[in-house]
Amino acid sequence: MLEKLGKPGYETISHPDAKTLECLDIVMKKNPTPVFYEVGVGIGATTLPVAQKLNNKGEILIFSRMNDVQELAKDLKDRGFTNIKEWGSPYNTFSGYHFDLAMGMHEGKLPKFDVAYLDGGHIFHLDAPAACVLKELCKPGGFIVFDDYSWSYARSPGLNPKKRSATSVEFEPRQIETCHIQLVCSIVMDTDTRFKCIGIYDQATAVYQKISESR
Repeated sequence: MLEKLGKPGYETISHPDAKTLECLDIVMKKNPTPVFYEVGVGIGATTLPVAQKLNNKGEILIFSRMNDVQELAKDLKDRGFTNIKEWGSPYNTFSGYHFDLAMGMHEGKLPKFDVAYLDGGHIFHLDAPAACVLKELCKPGGFIVFDDYSWSYARSPGLNPKKRSATSVEFEPRQIETCHIQLVCSIVMDTDTRFKCIGIYDQATAVYQKISESR
């Protein structure tokens, strides 16, 4: 998977998320062995520099479809990184990282994290429950980074209804026009007094920090 970085056709997903790396730097000043979650791995553009920063300290938990998780984990392990934990979901219609996060928390299998980077489907029915679980797994002082804050199906070059007719069947007009991550942040994050919005950067990335354990 990592061999795709920078290759033609992958340019837009070949750059690491700068705010995620900044949050990790802040955490590592106090804790050199943090727990990092990446939800939706893309082609590993952010995972690789995170692994390099941690240098086999702490843990990196990656959540995405099974094949993507397995391929990325192998690439990282081949580069000598041994602190990768795989959380791959099957390809059933309604499976996904939202359910894996919920079950992992319910069964007590997931450690609390210091930084989580959510760059998944950008769809409310996936990312709202994912955000609800992430809030509970976040350590005090920890960060949750939401990518594609202003993304919508209407604005997507490849998924807008004129380009992909199935989008109009799968989603109603409001869902196509709405920026789903903005909606998640508005009703899941902004209403929770345990969290503070650190900033929304270039209308693309929203960063929240957990400032309290109690509401």
